[in-house]
Amino acid sequence: MTDISRRKIQNILLRSLSAESFALVSGDFKTRNFALRTLLLSPGESIEVVTYPETCVVSVVATTAEGRQAEVGLVGVEGLVGIAAVFGENHSPIDCFTQVPGDALQLPVRSFTAAMESNADFRAVHLRYAHSFLIQVSHSALAYSAYNVVERLARWLLMTHDRSRTDDIVITHEFLSLMLGVRRAGVTTALQSIVRLGYISTHRGRVGILDRTGLEELAGDSYGTPEAAYRRAFTLSPGDATN
Repeated sequence: MTDISRRKIQNILLRSLSAESFALVSGDFKTRNFALRTLLLSPGESIEVVTYPETCVVSVVATTAEGRQAEVGLVGVEGLVGIAAVFGENHSPIDCFTQVPGDALQLPVRSFTAAMESNADFRAVHLRYAHSFLIQVSHSALAYSAYNVVERLARWLLMTHDRSRTDDIVITHEFLSLMLGVRRAGVTTALQSIVRLGYISTHRGRVGILDRTGLEELAGDSYGTPEAAYRRAFTLSPGDATN
């Protein structure tokens, strides 16, 4: 394990801990680098570690018994993977895998659980995050039912841009099809529509963000409520949590 300095951490959730509560777990972290589409959790799997993304971005994907899938949430520098552990659950009900490769910190669930049980600040910070993630998931469900594919794609690009902190997003049409719950042809058409507006560029499995303001206008109110809730929960100024 690695004794992590709080000053060097990028993860906002960990940075929000008091020095005392962070010290409870600082010696138990392991640094990891994840390649694209690394599976971190799968349904029914025992949770052995919780993962705090530093530069990677993780898709949270719900899967039916027949194998149909849809993305219901994103986790990046603002949060953690393995949220079931916040509520004392030992198994994951969902798939979690990296959609943007990068670094993360992992904490053994036994250390995480001990800190949750013994330290009020550690517990309160993680419960606030869990609540904000619930808001994100609820708005993902709203987006599927109330917004068209172009609006949902704009929302997804903004959320990924928030967490990847780069204007160049590595993504394939196949992956976007899963993320948006539409066929690849629908993804292609939606991307072309946004390219024509001048808000993004596309090239060989990459999407470049050219005009974030334009994307926000296109996404409308499908984007913004969960982000504002997160900023309120962690008393951050606009942009600190997501840009």
